[in-house]
Amino acid sequence: MDMKQLTTFMTLAKTLNYQKAADQLQYAPSTLFKHIQLLEQELGVELFFKQGRQLCLTAEGQTFETHAANILTSYRNAIQSIAACNVQESSMTIGGCEINTGNSLVRLLNRFSQAYPNARMSMLTSPNASVPQLVRNDLIDLGFYYCIDGRSLPGLETVRLYQEPVYLLTGRDNPLLWKEEITYADLQGMPFVYPHDTCCFVSELLALLERKGVALGKVTYLGNVLLVSEQVHAANALTLMPHSAVKHFCSIYDMAVVELGEPKIWAWEMLVYKNYESLRPLARALLRQTTEYAQEMLREDPVLSAGT
Repeated sequence: MDMKQLTTFMTLAKTLNYQKAADQLQYAPSTLFKHIQLLEQELGVELFFKQGRQLCLTAEGQTFETHAANILTSYRNAIQSIAACNVQESSMTIGGCEINTGNSLVRLLNRFSQAYPNARMSMLTSPNASVPQLVRNDLIDLGFYYCIDGRSLPGLETVRLYQEPVYLLTGRDNPLLWKEEITYADLQGMPFVYPHDTCCFVSELLALLERKGVALGKVTYLGNVLLVSEQVHAANALTLMPHSAVKHFCSIYDMAVVELGEPKIWAWEMLVYKNYESLRPLARALLRQTTEYAQEMLREDPVLSAGT
């Protein structure tokens, strides 16, 4: 039994689909089958069975899943403890969109920099949709990524941190804010600005408005947050911002939340990386601190959700 076999087992237990597990692990299907076969031979039990066309865990597989998760956690903690002495002199590159790394995660990144003042951390800012490919191409060690559905990404390990609502923001002088109850229909003809057209927030909003028969006015993508802010004030335009970034963003750019009396868009804050074993010591430290930070956020902020 080795860590690769346990990782294969846990991935298959999560996906219950050989092809999806093979895609996530970037293994040939034959390698995945071999890992499971070797585990079953060593344990002397079957871990999976087919019920119709659906792959399921056996009772033994369900029991083993808990122990396998604990073994992998202990293994990673052991590696981290040995590597801890190297963290201060380590380096890494992280990536994410400007709204995420420059607004949502400011407290986390400031806290991490204070904990490791001598470590070298580089930041690569990109459109949100580009983050997974930056990880796959080894241009960044860790990526912070917004996703509407929270699905796993092929070939990458993903950590769902928390789910949060996404708000419409506008300048404080926008007459829209004077209405007692705002609906999506009130957005008809309103100008909209955002950094990039590939963001999942924008796609979800435009699809929602189309279903409701609401057409925005001029829609403009300006490439960065500062230009978006300027246009919001100049044209009384709307923009989008996730809950965890709203307070920081509004205090800097003097905007206000449009309080809709209708259901909001929700998105996942995700952390993505290629493979834990290949992460540098500093990246492992940030991974650990990020998951702790997410749990802290969930305890402190009742608006956030751990999802299902």
